[in-house]
Amino acid sequence: MKEKTLYEILEVSENASPEIIEKAYKTLAKKYHPDLQEEANKSKAEAMMKKINEAYDVLRNEEKRKRYNAELEAKREQEEIERQSTQGFQRYNNGNMQYQNGNYANYSNNNVNNQNANYNYEKERLKYEKKLQAEELKQRQKMQDNLNKEYQNAYENYLRSLGYKIKHKWTKENTRDLLITIGILIVVFVILWFIPPTHDWLVNFYESNVILKTIVDIVVAIVTGIFRGIWEFITGLFK
Repeated sequence: MKEKTLYEILEVSENASPEIIEKAYKTLAKKYHPDLQEEANKSKAEAMMKKINEAYDVLRNEEKRKRYNAELEAKREQEEIERQSTQGFQRYNNGNMQYQNGNYANYSNNNVNNQNANYNYEKERLKYEKKLQAEELKQRQKMQDNLNKEYQNAYENYLRSLGYKIKHKWTKENTRDLLITIGILIVVFVILWFIPPTHDWLVNFYESNVILKTIVDIVVAIVTGIFRGIWEFITGLFK
C-alpha cells in the first residue's frame, strides 16, 4: 500500500491554506482523540493521533512545509525515473523476444543494442541516486526524531492541561547527565575554593549560615567516615 502524504493524513489538498489545515486538524483530533474512544479502539486511535499531530506540526509551519513539499516533489520525481527505467527494461525484454522468434530481426538487433545501452545508463544513474537517497534518509530520520520529541512534548503538555501527572522512567542517559553535572559543579567549586577572594567569601558564607553549615558538616562527616572505614579495612588486610 502506498504511504500516505501528510496532506492525505489531514485530508486536505496540497494547496490548502493554513486556516483549512487548522480546521482539519481540530476536526480529526476530536474524532481520533484516545480519551474519546472505546477501550478496544484506543491503541489504533493513539497511532492515528500521532500521525495527525506529526502532519499538523509540519504543515502548520511555513518553513517545515516548504522543506516537506520539496522532499515530496523529489520523491515523486524519483518514482517517475524508476517507472520509466522499468518500462525501458520491459521494452528491452520484448525486443529480445522478437529477436529470438525471428520476427523483425534487423530492427530487433538495433533496438536491443540501444535498449541495452539505455538500460546500463539507467542502472548506473539509479545506483548513484540510491546513494543520494541514503543521505536523504539520514536527514529525514533526524527530522523524524525531532518531530517525535516535539510531538511527545506537545502531547504531555496537553495531558498536563487536563490534570494528568506525567512521570518519566529514569534512564541511563539521565544518570550520565546527572553525574556529568555533579562533576562540573565539583570542578567549579574546587577552582573557586583556591581563588583567594572567592575562598574567603565561601568561608564567610559557610560560617554565617547555620543550616548550610549543619548540612555540610553532616556530609563531610559521612564522607570522612566512609573513607576512614575503607582505609581501616585496607590496612587491616596487610596486618
